[in-house]
Parts: sequence; structure tokens; C-alpha cells
Amino acid sequence: MQRQAIDQVLQWKRKQREARACYPCRQRKVKCDSGHPCRTCQKRGHPHICAYDIPKTITPRKRQAPRQSAARIPTSTADTAAPSSARSDAASPSRASQGSPSSTDSRRDPDYVFSGENSLVSIIRQQDPDGSMAREAGSVLGLHNTYESYPFIDLKTPRDRWCALLDILPKRAEILKFFHHYRTSAYPFNPILVDVDGFESAICTFLGSHAAGEFSDLHRISERWSSDQSIGQVSLILATLASGAHFSDLENPKRSEACRDLARRSFQALRLANFLFRPSLEIIQALLILGNTLQNNGQSDAAWALLGTTVRLAQALGLHTERGMAHLPDGVRTKAQRLWSMTVWQDCLLSLCYDRPPIVSTTPWQRNRNAMADRDLSFIDVMGFLCQLGLDIAKLQESEYGDPGRSVDLLTALDDVYTRGQPHLLARENCKCLQDHLEHLALRMHVSFCVSVLCRPAIRSVPISANDPRSCHMRSRARESLVNASQAFLDFQTLSIVPLRTWSMVHTVLSSTLLLCIWEETRNDNECRDLQQKVITVFSSADPTSPHNSDPADRGQWLSARHIRALVALRNAVRSAPFQPAKEESNDLQSAEHHNRSMAELDQFVVPDTAVLPGFSEDAFAPGFGDYFTEGAFNATTDLSPVTYLDSIMNVPLFNISEDEPWM
Repeated sequence: MQRQAIDQVLQWKRKQREARACYPCRQRKVKCDSGHPCRTCQKRGHPHICAYDIPKTITPRKRQAPRQSAARIPTSTADTAAPSSARSDAASPSRASQGSPSSTDSRRDPDYVFSGENSLVSIIRQQDPDGSMAREAGSVLGLHNTYESYPFIDLKTPRDRWCALLDILPKRAEILKFFHHYRTSAYPFNPILVDVDGFESAICTFLGSHAAGEFSDLHRISERWSSDQSIGQVSLILATLASGAHFSDLENPKRSEACRDLARRSFQALRLANFLFRPSLEIIQALLILGNTLQNNGQSDAAWALLGTTVRLAQALGLHTERGMAHLPDGVRTKAQRLWSMTVWQDCLLSLCYDRPPIVSTTPWQRNRNAMADRDLSFIDVMGFLCQLGLDIAKLQESEYGDPGRSVDLLTALDDVYTRGQPHLLARENCKCLQDHLEHLALRMHVSFCVSVLCRPAIRSVPISANDPRSCHMRSRARESLVNASQAFLDFQTLSIVPLRTWSMVHTVLSSTLLLCIWEETRNDNECRDLQQKVITVFSSADPTSPHNSDPADRGQWLSARHIRALVALRNAVRSAPFQPAKEESNDLQSAEHHNRSMAELDQFVVPDTAVLPGFSEDAFAPGFGDYFTEGAFNATTDLSPVTYLDSIMNVPLFNISEDEPWM
């Protein structure tokens, strides 16, 4: 080897051994974690002066700058070019975050951990406005995380993390291709982003950095995009792109691959941002969107488990209570409240679908009661109040039959919230644009689903009390809600792909039509049977974005295993039900021909093979299925209500823990 090459290797090794501390930490001789900015500068309130490559030779200045009371400003030319602007940046929240890809919670103390009023940390914090004693007490009591980086990945240096980040960054083509689909198809009906305008500005900043070549050099770490907060923003961008890919116009196999790849990269960015130890508002939003994407891809159990982690991280930030956000500016508190309401939104829908107890609470963030009296509420506002009532419905369902009086009160509250919506939400005749129509139909589906769940105790093989007017009213509302949910889905899917790609809407229509099919009051009704045939025809047809000659097995890849079971059960029920022409039909032959065509369409439905749904069998999941569709009442030997039978299909466990083998 040449001498010059050997010297270069020795010099490179020497640089590796050098302590990488920022200039302010070197001046004060304090510990530095080599962050951008480091934690010490963040704690001392001057992250804007955290710099590393400061020349050793300093040119003496002729005029001494005035001393700063808050922090000493470095005297190098690189950091003192504009001391007045630096002071104004520190004083102005908007300018302090200028140039950062995210400013949602840039002023939040990264070591802040929410604790209740009776905790020792909160008591000390009340006596210590600076918060230093509270941080020390939390560290002594073991109430703080100590890992600076995610401990479950092997990244030893900041350069290793930078290289790992460059491997997963979204490409310009991916942003331009998929974000539009997220913005138009996913966000309007699940607005998890608390500041969509600011997020779009962050995407513009990212694209500008990409065009400027900030991500082209493996050996040059960008200070703007290498911090935990910035990497959390990258994860949020990737999460929205994964959701957008699911709603894109790609063919099904390519669409699934793109969605999974973007979701995987988003999870990797969360690990690089140390999400489990340093959560932020961006990280909570990314987790919610990823959970919703998993859910829409049929992985609802995984979405349920991920939601539990998301809720705990949000509570660690104090998002679940107004007192936990009291130390932040008003704008951030508003975003925190909205983010918690979106967490409630996700938990409410999953809890009602699974009939599982919710884990969130709305008490510390009670919505303004005066807003309940207002009219012309938007779709998002109505859904916020609806989800609050949905949590009460989920808690009411924990008892076997519930409280009839409480059920009637909740039903009245649901009607009251619905009637306070904007005109286009109440009547389709008031819709003036496509978005008005879509919001109207989406709200009809959600309200109808909540009503049907609330009235399910009345949907039983034998009424609790035939002479009870409340029971009769609940059964009438149950029938009305099931029909409305099915009809709203049919109208919705003619205008958009959103209901066919949204797990909660698929669950709503399949559970509603299946109950219509097995409930003794509706299974012989011609209107209900017509709705059932139309719903199955929609699901039996090929994916609208797939070619006509696509593999039939691909048609079920966007359905969960439970939904496929419900769809097959519905198909078998409609196919085996006797044909009864409507009384108003003047041409029975024409009606019979229409029925035969519908049955032929149902027979064309192909259940996905074992590669899509392992171990699936049409006859294995519903023993004695034919007994439910004989003339008259249900088979007395089974003693199953329609709701119980629906649960046996939709909530069948996918993993039998009783067959688990011991390790030893």
C-alpha cells in the first residue's frame, strides 16, 4: 500500500475515536449525546445553536457583543452571523421551528412523561417550575426511559442510523403517486392527520430536500432530517403513502405489495425514531394510520393489538387529558385534543365490531357541551360525538341483555346527534357535490351500525317481552338500521371504492345483511332478500381495478378471514332460501328469471384458496347450517339467537390456544 493510503486509514480511525460533542457542550464541558440537536441543548432551551463543525481558530471581533442572559452565544462566525434573529427565533414559536420538517410538538420536553396528580413526580413538578427536580426524581424512581436509541436494532453510530434511514426514505415518484389517493379517499373518512395543511407543507420541504441532494451522500448526515422528530415525520409520510397505496388504482397484487412495502418502511422509521421510548405527536399519528391500514387489509386482530400500544404511548404524552397538555401552547393543545379524539374513533369502531371493551376514555377531554346544541355540525364533528356515544354502547353491551332504559336513552342521543349535522348529512337531496354525497352515505352507515349494535339485545329468537313497547320499538329500529346500512353501502360503492376497501364498512354491510338473512322477522321479506342478493353480487364481482381475466382467488385478498366466512354464509343462505315473488309483481315469470340470474351470479363467487385463507372450509364453520333456514322459528335444539349465530361466524378464533404444545 502507498503511504498516503495508510495515512488516510489512520486518520479515519482517529476521527472515529474522537468524542463527537457539540460546541456548546464542549464549552460547558457537559455530556452530549451527539444528537441534532442534542438533548442537553434542548433542555437548556437553545437547540438552534447546537453545532458541531465549528472552526478552532476564531477571528477576534472589534466590538463586544452584548451578553445574553438566557444563553451564551458562540463567538464563531458560523453561529454569530445574525444574533438578533437568533434571539427572535428563540422567542417566537413559529420561527423557532422554521426549517424543521415538523413543528407540531417541537417545543415539547422530550423527557416529559405524564403522571397523575397524586404521583410524586407531579407533586415535585408543582414545586419546581423549571422541571429539573421532577426529571431527576423520575430518573431515581425509574419512571423515565434511558435508551437514547431503539435497543432492538443493531445501529452503533449516528452514521449507521443515517444509512438505514436512506434505505427506507420515500421516493419522489411514490409521494406523487400515492399521497393523492390518501388525501382524497382515506383522509376524508378517517382524518387522523391533525394538521393536514402543515403536513403537506412538510412533504414539500421533504421534496425540496430530496431535490437539493440532502439524501444523496451516505457520509454526510443532514442535521435537519437526522433527529428523532424528523425521522418520526418520515414515518408519518410513509404511513400515509401505505394507506394511499391501498386505495390506489393499481391492480390487486401490485397494490398489496406496494402497501406492505411502504408500511414496513414506516415501521422501520418508527424504530429509527425510537418510538417506544420517545413518542411524539407524529409517531402517534403514524401508528394510528398504520393500524388503520392493517385493518383495511384484513388484519384487524393485529390492528387491535397495535392500537393498545398506540393508546399507551398517547397516554404517556398526556394526550388523554387536558391537564397533560396544559404546558403546551394553545395550538398544540388543540391538535392534541383532536389526535386523542381520533384515537377514540379507532377504538370505538373496533370495540363495537369485536364486542370487546374499549380502553380509551373521553372524560378528561369532554367536548364542549354547548357544541352539542349547535346545528350544522360537520361530518368530523358528528363522528366525534357519535364515537363518544359508541363507547357508552360498547360498555353497555358488556352485560348480557343491557339496560333497556339506558338503551332507549342512548338511542335518543344518537338521533339527536345525527339531526344536528349539516343539511347534506341529513338528506341526500341537499348534497351539492360528490364529497357531500360520500359524507352523507358514510355517516348513514356509521349511525346505522351503532343503532343496530345498540338494538341487538332485541334481535333474539324469542322477544324478551312481547308487550313491552320499548322492546317493540327497539326491534323496529333494529330492522330499519340493518336495511339502511345495506342500502347506504350499495349506494356508496356505486360512487367510490372507499366502502369496498374500508374494513369497518365491509364489516357493517356483511353483518347487517347476514342478520337480515337469519332474523325471523326479515329473512322472508322480499326487500331484505333483494338487498342481500345485491350485496353478494357486489362482492362476487371482480375487483374493479383488476383485469376481467384476473385470478378469482385475488378477489378476496382485501377481505378478512371473518368477512369471507360471513360472505360465504350469506351466499349459502340466500341460495338455499325458497323464492317468494312479491305481491306487487305482475309478471311472476319475469321475477323468477331475475331470481335465477341472481342465483347464477352467487354461484360464480369463488372462495379464496388456502394460500389466502389457510384451513378454510365452507361446511366446517357452521354446523347444522340448514336448520336456521327452515320454515318457522329456529331449531329449538340449537337455541341460538341470530346475534349468537352471527358471533359464531364473525368472531371465530383464528388461533386455537388449547392446542398449543408445551416447549418442554
